[in-house]
Amino acid sequence: MAKLFLFAVIHLFLLRFCCGCIDREEEALLQFKAGLNFSAGVLSSWKKGGDCCVWHGITCGDDTNHVVGVEIVYILEGGLISESLCILTSVEFIQLVHSGLTGTLPHCLGKLSSLIQLYLYNNQLTGSIPSSLFNLTSLNILDLSSNKLTGSVPSSLSYLSSLRRLDLSRNHLTGCIPESLGDLSSLYYLGLSNNQLNGTLPSSFSKLSSLDGLFVERNAFNQKIAFSELPSSLTSLSLTLNGHQIISEAFFHNLSKLEYLSLSDCVLSSSPTWFPSFQLKSLLLISCKMDGQIPLWISTQFLLEELQLANNSLVGEIPSWLQDMSLKYINLTSNYLQGGLLLNTSAWKEIDVLDVSYNAICGQIPSIWPSNIQELLLNNNLLTGNIPQRLQGCSSLHILNLANNHLNGIIPPSLANCSELQVLNLGDNDLRGILPSEIGKLSQLQSLVIKNNIVSGSFPPSISNCTELIFLDIGKNLLKGQIPKSIGNISTLRVLAMTKNNFEGTIPSEIAHLKRLQILDLSSNSLSGLIPCGIFSLQAILVEPLLELTMIPKGLYDLQVGNYMNVNGYMYKDMNVNGYMYKYMYVNGYMYKYGLNMVSKGRNVNYTYIFPTMTSIDLSDNQLNGDLPSDLGKLKGLKLLNLSMNNLNGTIPNSIVLMSWLETLDLSTNYFSGQIPSDFGSLNYLEAFNVSNNHLSGSIPQGGQMETFTKSSYLGNPNLWGCPLQKKCSWPEFAPAPLVSTSINEEEQSKASILYEIGVGLSYGAGFAVVVVFIVLKRNLGHRYFKGVDFVLKFFFPHFRNLTL
Repeated sequence: MAKLFLFAVIHLFLLRFCCGCIDREEEALLQFKAGLNFSAGVLSSWKKGGDCCVWHGITCGDDTNHVVGVEIVYILEGGLISESLCILTSVEFIQLVHSGLTGTLPHCLGKLSSLIQLYLYNNQLTGSIPSSLFNLTSLNILDLSSNKLTGSVPSSLSYLSSLRRLDLSRNHLTGCIPESLGDLSSLYYLGLSNNQLNGTLPSSFSKLSSLDGLFVERNAFNQKIAFSELPSSLTSLSLTLNGHQIISEAFFHNLSKLEYLSLSDCVLSSSPTWFPSFQLKSLLLISCKMDGQIPLWISTQFLLEELQLANNSLVGEIPSWLQDMSLKYINLTSNYLQGGLLLNTSAWKEIDVLDVSYNAICGQIPSIWPSNIQELLLNNNLLTGNIPQRLQGCSSLHILNLANNHLNGIIPPSLANCSELQVLNLGDNDLRGILPSEIGKLSQLQSLVIKNNIVSGSFPPSISNCTELIFLDIGKNLLKGQIPKSIGNISTLRVLAMTKNNFEGTIPSEIAHLKRLQILDLSSNSLSGLIPCGIFSLQAILVEPLLELTMIPKGLYDLQVGNYMNVNGYMYKDMNVNGYMYKYMYVNGYMYKYGLNMVSKGRNVNYTYIFPTMTSIDLSDNQLNGDLPSDLGKLKGLKLLNLSMNNLNGTIPNSIVLMSWLETLDLSTNYFSGQIPSDFGSLNYLEAFNVSNNHLSGSIPQGGQMETFTKSSYLGNPNLWGCPLQKKCSWPEFAPAPLVSTSINEEEQSKASILYEIGVGLSYGAGFAVVVVFIVLKRNLGHRYFKGVDFVLKFFFPHFRNLTL
């Protein structure tokens, strides 16, 4: 017996390590690889003749060489999902996620009878869910979320009797949820969010006695959801954004186990005396049309850690009982809450995030805060007084937003003690004094906004030590002196806004070192000299805006308002623009809203988010001089160029027509001469165009967008002619060239006009005389001539047919 056992062990060892994987399975994997796009070296181990059991992402069984697992995550760049996978008949686990796979789901996947887990989320799969999948009776997990699947939710999903997790969220599924899903007695998690499902929840859901999490937010349910349709086992429930469903307190009669509840965009109807049986950890009631004071029943939720009541109509003061709760995350933004922030000594000891922005909170900023706080958002309120000289307990602070209040006094240098600050926004207040050089100690700072205050003095060069800075807006202040050359050291900068200050001297050429800069606003200063050529070679604007988005799921949290960005249930992470990577500013896993005011397309616009597609150079209202370089057209990704109100001269470079994405071009109030390039009509996206008050001459180009601009775009150029300056826009071909010299007086112009008219008259007279003499001498030909005229008139003009010549 011992010999037989030893023989079996040796046999299995030789089979596993000598023979390698099954040939047909190796060939199937190589065929699958052939249809993929991937970076060089990523699947370098997948080579013919090797042991596929040791390839990257491949798992084989312990007692067999059959492939039992295929796991490829984040390393692919697209490709088709091949039917060759169906040859792996022993596979139990397939995970091909975040890989950009395209095409439809192969029907042959239904042959993989051993399959237990199938993860294909976050790809580009299309088509409907194939019915063959319902042969996989051993399947525990089916995750097809974040694709482009269409059609309905198949009723035959009920055949997957072993299914514990089903996630079809973030697709394009339509129709009603089938009643048959209530037969999945083992189902633990059901995700159907972000589709276009209608109807309501099936009554059969009450039979799902094992269901723990139900996520059906962001659909189009058009029938009322009844409390009897939900199983008592639920601990997580999200019905967000489903047609303003009216939810009464009876809805929760059976749901005593709830811990996570999101009813955002629903209408919660409850009596003042209602006290629910559940104990929540997370409560999201965003945009629920709540009015009055913060509901008292929330005070009974002793385990509550996250509370979001944003974008309602809540009034009154923040109740003291709310401060005594062990909350970690509070979002009360966009209400009508009043009163001051009178924090007691035990208030919010565990708080990480406090967002009470966009309310009517008044009084002064408390100087003592809980030691755990990481995000403090008090912006857009009625706060007054000074910023405390020392914010105690803010050593872990990542975001401090005090913008748009009535704060005065100086910017405390002690803010540098908040060493982990990534966002500092003090804009739109009445702060004065200097910009402290100590801010340069904030080595992790990513966004600095001081705009629209009364800050004076020079711009401290120490800020160039903030080498993580992405967004810098110090516009609309009283800053003066020169822009320091060290600004070119902040290689991470994407936005540099210094408008409406008193900066003087030349623009430092070192700005050209900012390879990621996409928005440059130095307008309304006293800058002089030439425009550095390097500005027209900024790498982030040289490329056309072809975007490639990489997105990551954000878990259970569903922030719809406030200071973060959420797009279809996903948070934007990185963007790849023709090889250049732009990382959005993330603070604690969420994207912070910037808030940038720009003049775009002739309008003053406030931008909440700054995407790589937003590109702008605004140097207007300065004292810049010199010509524009001919290679200006290299900025193919530029959308806004404003050089108005300067002393620029020379001709307008024809290369501007290469800036095919240009939406705004303002060259007004300069000394440009010559003609407007005739090819400007090819700028298909141009919506705002102004060359008024220059010395331009010649005809105005026609065609394309050029025909949409009014005469205000061209006024102040005496030698410019054509539509829309003249009423008659169809100018004859023989029109005289405009007079180049502006010194010719009116008398000389009148003489030239008279001589021209005499010349034209003599020419027509001589021509007519020749015809008359010819007809008199050649009577026969004259007869034929008039006969031909008679034929033409009667053919093209029927009302002449009764006349005889």
